[in-house]
Amino acid sequence: MDMAERKIPAEMDRQRHPDNGWPMLRPGISDYVRLRREHYAYVDKTGELAQLLASGEFLFLARPRRFGKTLMLSTIECMYQGDLPRVRHPNGDLANPHPKVSDSGLFAGTAWDAVFASKPRHPVVRLDMSAVMGRTVEEVGLGLRLQLAQQCLLWFGRGFDPCTSMEWLRDPRLYPYPPEQLLRDLLSSLQQQDADPVVLVDEYDTPFLKLLGRDPAEVEPFFELFREFYRLFKQCESDLHKVLITGITRRAYGEMFSALNNLRDYTWKEEFGAVCGFTEGDLDQAPLSVCIDTAAEGLGMSIDELREHLRGNYNGYRFDPDGFGPAVYNPWSLCNTLTDLLAPQGRARIQRRGFPAHWSDSGVSKSLVDALRRQPATVDQIPFYDPDELDADFYSNRATGLKSLMLQGGYLTHHPARDGQPARLGWPNREVARTVLRDLARAHVGHEAPGIDRLRTCLASGDYKDLPNVLLNCLYTFPYNIMGEEYSYHAALHGIFLGMGVVPRAERRELSGRYDLATIFRGRACVFDLKYNRSLQEAQDQADRRQYGRSLLLELEQAEDATRIALHVTKTNDGQVRIEGARRPVRDVDAEWVPLDTGLR
Repeated sequence: MDMAERKIPAEMDRQRHPDNGWPMLRPGISDYVRLRREHYAYVDKTGELAQLLASGEFLFLARPRRFGKTLMLSTIECMYQGDLPRVRHPNGDLANPHPKVSDSGLFAGTAWDAVFASKPRHPVVRLDMSAVMGRTVEEVGLGLRLQLAQQCLLWFGRGFDPCTSMEWLRDPRLYPYPPEQLLRDLLSSLQQQDADPVVLVDEYDTPFLKLLGRDPAEVEPFFELFREFYRLFKQCESDLHKVLITGITRRAYGEMFSALNNLRDYTWKEEFGAVCGFTEGDLDQAPLSVCIDTAAEGLGMSIDELREHLRGNYNGYRFDPDGFGPAVYNPWSLCNTLTDLLAPQGRARIQRRGFPAHWSDSGVSKSLVDALRRQPATVDQIPFYDPDELDADFYSNRATGLKSLMLQGGYLTHHPARDGQPARLGWPNREVARTVLRDLARAHVGHEAPGIDRLRTCLASGDYKDLPNVLLNCLYTFPYNIMGEEYSYHAALHGIFLGMGVVPRAERRELSGRYDLATIFRGRACVFDLKYNRSLQEAQDQADRRQYGRSLLLELEQAEDATRIALHVTKTNDGQVRIEGARRPVRDVDAEWVPLDTGLR
């Protein structure tokens, strides 16, 4: 087929989904050139990236997984060298070469468009350390050589001479020198043929994270391998234009970069908090604003209402210790959810089941959940009052505490001081809290959490008089100090019921609204409305006003009863938690609320 006759993938997607609108989001694509070539949507971050790149020459930035780091590096690669498509292959002619994206079209509509033409070009070597695999030092060393050989072959394909034997590049096992020598030769060759190179390193910590749990003496040779490799950046400092290293955590920072003493860490700098992730301002602009407008219309809700749902579920990450920086959305969850909402089937699914947890469901750490179950009290909102102790434990290169791991991994974030309370740690949003606490609750139930048998008895018998005490006992082993939001308690109850084998219905839409949670157990239905640090009366009034649970009556004709239960959780500044509740039948609209015994901890 002639190149001009090819259908662009984005156009094919619009034909399959005509109501999706334009532009198309493709959250699974992290190649900037491909997004531009195939006319998919791109949320412009070039302004923030330009600010980051202008701040120094040797840069380090850590962000949680699926926060757009790979797309960030791909974008920076294009900012320095434009689109350099392959023009040849080591084994012969290319069967299907990609067309070059023109310089005028590569950054059209972005902040970089106006300056791209005037900026000098630099060749970019981009290394993906997540592809460096191996259980031994020798295997990891070979993985490094493989990664570098691929870069050499890439530059050969672009028409440059990598100055290394093709025999070695085709089979890096034959390469007789250390991996850093292969990189040194490539950088030197690119400098001679073009300009001072840029080096971008993605997922630097992946090889280290795969070694967690091993004896320190056994791990030391791996660190030495990488120390020698990264030492090259220091040795070639005068010949490199820029170095940017990224990863998920800082846990290997000190061990790997001890010889790279000119590296500046921007992970917790307030001014760079929006380099990865989307701000509210990004949602105000196309393409995200177009997607939100279309999704809101399809859902039959206002744009403000949809924005509130998106904000509560996916926003809230802050990347500075005081929480002063911008709150950002998880781009993976936001883009996947908007993609769901742009299709009729996706909208119907979200209306039935609530907003999805794309980031959390793609990989909540089992080791994290197990650690939380074993030591919940160690995860508190204000980790230390002494700033020096905070820096030592939380931001040092050798931090190994659970709080530090959760923060760097994106499971906790900084919340700014408010209402007279100091800055604290907490869940970023509902998505994270719901998934972690759900899995934690199921783990607790599996390990005989206090109160589970009594909870089963309450639900089976319909005697809910002691329910607040029972629920408080069930929640007793949770990390209360980071359960500072209403949705934390929703998530914990959801997980407890799941662990009991009772599949809960969460946030189901009825005629007049969504109820928080409903359970059906042995012919009895309970519909819960929970409020946090507000009032029991408010929970009762809302349940009455919206007639929660009436949709269950149609499918529960054989049920013995259906009960509305209002719960109110209060928590004092010193950590004391109290649960009060009331119940009334769903069927009898004139029935009075009956108070339940109060639980107090």
